[in-house]
Amino acid sequence: MRTITLLMALLLFANCKAQVENMERPVITPEFEKLNLEDYKDGLIITESIGTAAPYVGVKFKIYSYEKINNEVSFILHGTLEEGLNSSFTATNSYYSIGKSYYPNKNIKMKYMRSSITQNILIGKQYFFNQEGKLEKTVDHDQGWDFSYEKVIEYILARKSPLVREDIYYGAEITQEGKEKKYWQLILDTQKTTNKSTWEIIKLDAMTGEILYQIEFEGDRIYHVCMGDNNPKALERVIVADKTLKK
Repeated sequence: MRTITLLMALLLFANCKAQVENMERPVITPEFEKLNLEDYKDGLIITESIGTAAPYVGVKFKIYSYEKINNEVSFILHGTLEEGLNSSFTATNSYYSIGKSYYPNKNIKMKYMRSSITQNILIGKQYFFNQEGKLEKTVDHDQGWDFSYEKVIEYILARKSPLVREDIYYGAEITQEGKEKKYWQLILDTQKTTNKSTWEIIKLDAMTGEILYQIEFEGDRIYHVCMGDNNPKALERVIVADKTLKK
């Protein structure tokens, strides 16, 4: 049996218009929680399925699903009692999502915050619990990233680059890179400021925000393009030579 996690099911907002001055992180605490399915009975959908993967091959089980998506929030609950359930909550126009996982006994397993713009960025403290509800581990995802997620968003908006574009399938791509030298890597659409079909790859130092690399491409952009290698038609203009390359 394989549970579909909320990490992939969460809907990204296509109208992220919140202002930076109103950016405020949601609060998550290390306190114990227990999931009560009765709270969602009015919209809870239960479907039956048969496991196809070990150790649940041939086992009948129930999948629990609940969604609340409107002009104010996006909340999704999904999972099984055998493997546990996951939930994800995002306020409309928020830069943040809150995710929670629960054990089969419905005790909290994990709490975390992540970017609502890109799913692979965890923010702030992540809490891990054992099955009895005792807090066992805390991971601070801000450590080593003094140039914070919020500062990255401010940088992108100051460049007048869209975080999300409604007319095409891509917007800003934000990733955290590096081991010895940590940095943010951004792929930004710059058509608004150049009035051309342009986009940039930028690397920002994780501690200071210094531009470690900046290159502009002009031409057709391919989704998840890497340095233009998959887009030979793109014209390249190096603005800041790459300081992250090992000498």
